[in-house]
Amino acid sequence: MTAHAVGRESPTAATLNRFGGAHCETAALHKVLAHHGTEVSEPLLFGVAGGIGFMHMPKGPEGRAFVGGRNGPFPDFTRRMAAGVGLRLEVVLPPDPETAWEQVRGQLALGSPVIVYGDLFHLPYYQATRHFGAHAFVVLDHDPDAGTVTVSDRCVAPRTLSLDDLAAARGSEHPPFPPRHAWLRADWAAAREPSADDIRHGVRVSCAAMRNPVVPTFGLRGLAAYGAGLDHLVRRSPAEDVVTALCGAYVDFELAGTGGCGFRAMFADFLTEAATRTADQALERAVPLARGAVDAWHDFLALLLPSWTPAFTELRDTLNERDQRLLRGSTRDQDAAAALGARLPELRTAAAEGLDPLREQLSGQLRSAAQRVVKAEETLFDVLKEV
Repeated sequence: MTAHAVGRESPTAATLNRFGGAHCETAALHKVLAHHGTEVSEPLLFGVAGGIGFMHMPKGPEGRAFVGGRNGPFPDFTRRMAAGVGLRLEVVLPPDPETAWEQVRGQLALGSPVIVYGDLFHLPYYQATRHFGAHAFVVLDHDPDAGTVTVSDRCVAPRTLSLDDLAAARGSEHPPFPPRHAWLRADWAAAREPSADDIRHGVRVSCAAMRNPVVPTFGLRGLAAYGAGLDHLVRRSPAEDVVTALCGAYVDFELAGTGGCGFRAMFADFLTEAATRTADQALERAVPLARGAVDAWHDFLALLLPSWTPAFTELRDTLNERDQRLLRGSTRDQDAAAALGARLPELRTAAAEGLDPLREQLSGQLRSAAQRVVKAEETLFDVLKEV
């Protein structure tokens, strides 16, 4: 362990120099495991957690519709991920902000980075306009003189938060998924690499989630229904509602920490690594099918904001550039991201104004693309059920 940094209470930042990541929870666990001496890739962590799935939560009276490609919310997914590397995970839910901070500070004083949960809306470096409280990131150290913490997140460099920002993010009560000051505790040094049995168990969990979902709007059934619903949405709903829904889905599937294509790129990488580790013939046959599913998802997502008009093209490109700027995170990038974000309302309006001539073609192509995604995943999981 290196010596303490000047003016700080913990040496953690000096020893954990990993930043960025495809998905918040797998990235956070990957970093903390590496700090304690165990190397497990993000895709492998995702796979042993049985991470692939599909969920559609229609819009309710208190919020927006939510779609996602992961199987299981926090902490179900998180506990499965930890179990896949031999750990029993404790989700600590402190009773108040003061206790929450003292517990994290105590871990930092021991030189251990801490995985905490917070609402993206209250993390300034994301400039989020929507609440999402199931976001995981790693607190590295604390500067008591400045009243700040250093964190490792999906950004490619360390971020600094004031204690007030940290408390607001961790204590947010907004849906979905209020974080409740949660942080994770385990005997991190006892972790091991996943075994072949861990890998197969993860595949079976994902198969069950996709083939036999407990909720009608989840799994392959939910995916097929979601595609049909998009067809109806594009044909019948007010243009502004259509563009808002398509933008939200594009962000949820492609940009919001999924590793791309609704976690399918991560899952394909997991299967590739899993096939090598196990020499399982079903896993080997599944790899090209998983890559094909990624391609089908890519085609589907490209139609959510199609390059058919200058307005739709600029809206998609602005969302993509803003996301990249936020992840790079320099002062210049942050300023540019803020300017791009300020333009999004007018770009959505412009796209909506040009939607009517596109409705018939867009709805038909979205329906066909969604059907190709469902078919690709049915074929994939028909093979994976043999694992």
